[in-house]
Amino acid sequence: MRDLIRIGLAAVMVVSGVAHFVNPRPYVQHLPEAVPFREEIIAITGVMELVLAAGLVGPTRFRRPTGIALAVFLVLIFPANVYAAVSQVPIDGVPTGWVRWARLPLQLPLIAASLWSTRRRRP
Repeated sequence: MRDLIRIGLAAVMVVSGVAHFVNPRPYVQHLPEAVPFREEIIAITGVMELVLAAGLVGPTRFRRPTGIALAVFLVLIFPANVYAAVSQVPIDGVPTGWVRWARLPLQLPLIAASLWSTRRRRP
């Protein structure tokens, strides 16, 4: 079960990481206009997501550190998700609604899954 969740997280990170480059606009809109270098930040986070995905499915010795790094990453991007929910700014032309609020608590299971699925197994 752990492997399935870990691989699923990697797949989500690949899809999201690629989307940062294919269609960066919605991600840029998650950041206030006052934030400098928004496009560059989105590109960097896209690369980070791809690296994290690789770490989740790479050699076993990298999985635990990657799980911890992914949990930290999810905490660090949480303010952008809060901004998207609170600001009422349409993201890619779609009005902000309950979906943006509903996704906020989903960060907790993602963080828990990243830590649990990469936990070292007892011999």
